[in-house]
Amino acid sequence: MGTNWIKRVLVVGAGTMGHSIAMVFAQGGYEVDLVDLEERILKKALALIRSNLQTLKEAKMIDSKSIPRILSRIHPSTSLGIGEKADLVVEAISEIPKTKKELFKSLDHLCPPRTIFTSNTSYLNIFRLLKTERPEKILIAHWYAPAHLIPLVDIVKGPRTSMETVNTVRDLLLKLGKQPVVMKKFIPGYMVNRLQRAMAREIFYLLDHGYATPEEIDTAVKNSLGVRIPVLGVVQRYDYAGLDLALTFERNPSIHLVSKEVPLKTLTRLVKMGCLGVKSGRGFYDYSSRKLEEVLRERDIKLIEMMKFLKKSRRVDFLA
Repeated sequence: MGTNWIKRVLVVGAGTMGHSIAMVFAQGGYEVDLVDLEERILKKALALIRSNLQTLKEAKMIDSKSIPRILSRIHPSTSLGIGEKADLVVEAISEIPKTKKELFKSLDHLCPPRTIFTSNTSYLNIFRLLKTERPEKILIAHWYAPAHLIPLVDIVKGPRTSMETVNTVRDLLLKLGKQPVVMKKFIPGYMVNRLQRAMAREIFYLLDHGYATPEEIDTAVKNSLGVRIPVLGVVQRYDYAGLDLALTFERNPSIHLVSKEVPLKTLTRLVKMGCLGVKSGRGFYDYSSRKLEEVLRERDIKLIEMMKFLKKSRRVDFLA
């Protein structure tokens, strides 16, 4: 079947993930309908997309002439009815089961039979949740923030998803310059989110019990795991350490890792205070002296430099 028949993409949800995903498809030459409930959200999304494109231009990843063309392919709308034109749907709304169920029910009636449905859900089993007339055309395609930079996209096949659908979405993502991985079956959180959830338990335990500050934890990780993981991943590093030593360490229960859900005191307190992170100007760190676009641009520039370095180093390793 291939991917050439896909011309128009509907992205539902213009928030943190949606605006960035829409930008990726527009960069790839696709017409994108970006839908959200409020004009305010769409206006903010377009401002962030313009800022992101400017950052890519400054990093020499795109030229200035391409920016107007990319922007012209993104069509903001508050009407879901635009779905009647969609070849592919990307759902990127809040992780509320009822809301997702109602959205896909509406899309099932609006979209033509050819349309493939993908969900950006981080952990919900949409294959049990959704009742549609096209189960063979539904899968999870989970992106990582910032979606316009991070290569990984998890593809999760449902019990009735056809391999034709899986291959089409995988090939499409490859065309967009992404690195899709196909999960053999559904598990909540997939791979990376499960690893992050395990790490989150330890992070918040250390914070809640006063063992270290956010700055100290980040300094420790950036100067250890942050250096090693891009080279060795999280599995191959055991080969370098020695599997016998790894077995001994993993059998040692003495560090008493957090193994169950516990109250998140620090995180709950910050949320109640309205300190939601970058989007509110303050979280564990204070961003209030700078505009959102400026904070995100700084992050993106650092990510771009890291990705360029890793790409160069891997090419050297291959040639060697």
